[in-house]
Amino acid sequence: MIQIYTDETINKREQIKSKKISNYKQMKIKKKYSYTDGNQVWRIKLTDTEKIIVETRNTEKKESFFHCLNLVNGKPIFTNQQMDEKYWLGIETIYNDVILFHKFAKPDMPGHKGIFAFDINTQKTLWDNETYAFLFILEGRIYAYQERFEGRRYFTLNIETGEFVKDLGENLTNISNLKDLADAELDYSDYKFPEFYYGSSSNPVIDELINSETEKLSITGSIEFAQYGNFLLFNYHSKSKNKGLTNSLVVFNLIKRKLILKDILNVNLNAFAPDSFFIYNNLLVLMKEKTRVIVYELSE
Repeated sequence: MIQIYTDETINKREQIKSKKISNYKQMKIKKKYSYTDGNQVWRIKLTDTEKIIVETRNTEKKESFFHCLNLVNGKPIFTNQQMDEKYWLGIETIYNDVILFHKFAKPDMPGHKGIFAFDINTQKTLWDNETYAFLFILEGRIYAYQERFEGRRYFTLNIETGEFVKDLGENLTNISNLKDLADAELDYSDYKFPEFYYGSSSNPVIDELINSETEKLSITGSIEFAQYGNFLLFNYHSKSKNKGLTNSLVVFNLIKRKLILKDILNVNLNAFAPDSFFIYNNLLVLMKEKTRVIVYELSE
């Protein structure tokens, strides 16, 4: 079948082609901000209100610090916040701009004990309940437990006050079903976490670019990669001359097969350390040198 194209049709096609090429050229990765207090970054968590919580630790002095920034522009909301318990504590979850912390039953032991609530916006502790340990949140209530000689007993607590609401008994099956419901309510649709690369993917261009970057290197551990639009992001650990490991982050333009960012995240590592980056909406969040959080904007 012979198709006849008018000048108008040809011009429209050329305009569309030109627009696509122009869009490809506009792919950019822009550094928004970085943050460090000089201590080791222990945990990074985001709130539903686009705030970033950074937990840092000084392991020698046994002190923990909490920092909250506006995720988009990096403007500090609070920094170097310490709790009454300086070190033996951790974050359970963040709900409606309230951080729920736990303490430990014993130092250097994994068992959690107690729950206390810290308001991000006022920087005040709202309540502290030493009786229970946190499990999950469902329909605006905290599900918690007590360790007893005969086993665990389960309860619900008021999320605003931490006070007892209901005794749920010892039925683990019932609690497990409720936990499944709570997990199903969690929404990670705005996140993109890297996945392990096992030598091939569903996209041959991804395979080509990862192999071109790593084929001549001595790789330790797994390569982790993620695709965001036409961005390919991956990081790997390679052996260096001093026998330590170097963790590198690489970002390619998939359409042009062009390298647009390469950064060394850490050097002289003793072992493979996964989970160096993730993407939230169009923001790349990564950890560098174990002490610095860096946020980039990805735009196409």
